[in-house]
Amino acid sequence: MHLSSPPSSKRILFVTYGGGHAQMVLPVVKWLRRFTSVDVRVLALTTAASIFENADEPYLGFKDFLHGSDKTALARGEELLQGNLSNDVAREESVAYLGLSYLDLEQQIGAAGAKAAYLRFGRQAFRQTGVLSRIISDLAPDIVVATNSPRAERAAIQVAGSLKIPSVCMVDLFAMDEVAWIGQPGYATKVCVLNQVVADRLLAFGRSPTEICVTGNPAFDQLCNPKLGTLGKALRDAQGWTNAQVVLWAAQPEPTEHPSVLGRTGDPTLPGRIQDALELWALKAPGRILVERPHPSQVKQAKSEHSNILRNGRDFDLPALLHSLDGVVTMNSTVGLQAYLAGKPVIQVLGSLFDDSMPLAKYGFALACVDPDELPLLIPDWLARSHLAPSVDTFSEVGAAERVSRVILSLD
Repeated sequence: MHLSSPPSSKRILFVTYGGGHAQMVLPVVKWLRRFTSVDVRVLALTTAASIFENADEPYLGFKDFLHGSDKTALARGEELLQGNLSNDVAREESVAYLGLSYLDLEQQIGAAGAKAAYLRFGRQAFRQTGVLSRIISDLAPDIVVATNSPRAERAAIQVAGSLKIPSVCMVDLFAMDEVAWIGQPGYATKVCVLNQVVADRLLAFGRSPTEICVTGNPAFDQLCNPKLGTLGKALRDAQGWTNAQVVLWAAQPEPTEHPSVLGRTGDPTLPGRIQDALELWALKAPGRILVERPHPSQVKQAKSEHSNILRNGRDFDLPALLHSLDGVVTMNSTVGLQAYLAGKPVIQVLGSLFDDSMPLAKYGFALACVDPDELPLLIPDWLARSHLAPSVDTFSEVGAAERVSRVILSLD
């Protein structure tokens, strides 16, 4: 049944990267396409493309907005492609994305500045206002919706603002770093946030109460499906984990420098040291299973020679996998919060330059570990502890896709 909604000519443009951001946008796109007659377009960048393709949802990329004058950009994209090609991103899209983004950076800060910025920050140096201006001009959306990422999503909302197009910023988690720009009055017409804690942070930065909407994160809606317990048990039985202790390592890379906070440095060896410690735990006693789930931006590792160390964690449906586990270890992956919401104990290994962005241990959602070498001794006691799942009211996760959709539809 269709709701009372804007006329079918109304066009909504979503802009998102992959990982947790695409998983947050996807349920909203599905809800709008199912229950309204609005025209939904999705700019699914980098690894977001595979998420929408696997969901059988149409999407666009930078390659769909190439002009005949982009030969220089494409040549530059070919140059930059080495070391940037992902199994989850089509080669043609990678070339267009890298080339258009780099030339956009050159136009913003000059050739020398762009070279230095890209050498230092890689793709994190991009904020493609020129490319997004082209895309928004071509699509002529009535509303722009983007996530809290600082690259193309931030550029999309900035361009929408300059063109007086209403916009919505969907914040996936705590906005610890992003508050620097999302907290600025006028950045997006509406901001949808996880809970009241995040809303209060934005209000403290000067946002109006009329601009902030506590909706929850649509990516977490699926965690409340009552069938997941059964699916998790079935997965556990099928994998032969019935009597095992199963721990998930939700990994992500650690850069040498923070992409948006000058002077904050990281330790790129930290993820590897955590993985080594977890594999040591798995090998110390029988009946232990370690499932390793690399970040979408990471290259898949070769299969382990040990049968109880599985490096194919991304091959499993995440909600079912979470309900099949005994616990999750992460630095600052969204999977850590999802695991907590699914009622699973979580360890957060501290020491990442993104600790402040994902304060799981600080807010009591995870047990803090300050030294990866302590994990083999820490895990057995941790798994033996009881764990209380959060209340629905804490996160307002149920029905978040519908709530965000209604915020979007309320804009003129």
